[in-house]
Amino acid sequence: MIERLNPREKIIVFSGAVVLVLLFGWFVLLQPYLETMKSLDRKTIAHRHSLDKIEQMSGQIKQLRRQLATVKTDQKGTRPLFSQVESLTEKTGVREYLHSMQPQPATTQGGFRQQLVEINLKKISLLQLTRLLHAIEYRSGGVQVKSMRVRSRFEDPSILDVNMVLMSLESL
Repeated sequence: MIERLNPREKIIVFSGAVVLVLLFGWFVLLQPYLETMKSLDRKTIAHRHSLDKIEQMSGQIKQLRRQLATVKTDQKGTRPLFSQVESLTEKTGVREYLHSMQPQPATTQGGFRQQLVEINLKKISLLQLTRLLHAIEYRSGGVQVKSMRVRSRFEDPSILDVNMVLMSLESL
């Protein structure tokens, strides 16, 4: 059939076939390959960034472990958390607002014992709450606020109800 075509038609048919082969090669082979390579490059960069973050966090974890290892509490001289919290509420003048104080079961993990006490304060002002939190943070000797929920009272938004869980760690 190609023999019946004149030379100009043969050139057009062959150039059309070459264009079709080139287009097929581009759309079926080369373009998907290039897109895959770009996608893999983006994923490699993202994974390198994640690896950098992991290495940074690993350094922070090592530093925290070193700090935790230096925390040595003498069990004989340590008062129970319940009595420490009671003392803090008396020193800061919020004892009268203390509605309830409940010790939670102690847990042991990794050579440390964690003590928890949940306190419930009713009708306390923001200033009194701030004093208590400051005393917990700076004068308590290892007591920390694990969680805190603050609600304002309906009748007076400047008066608060506070539910707080306090925590301390002791080495075993």
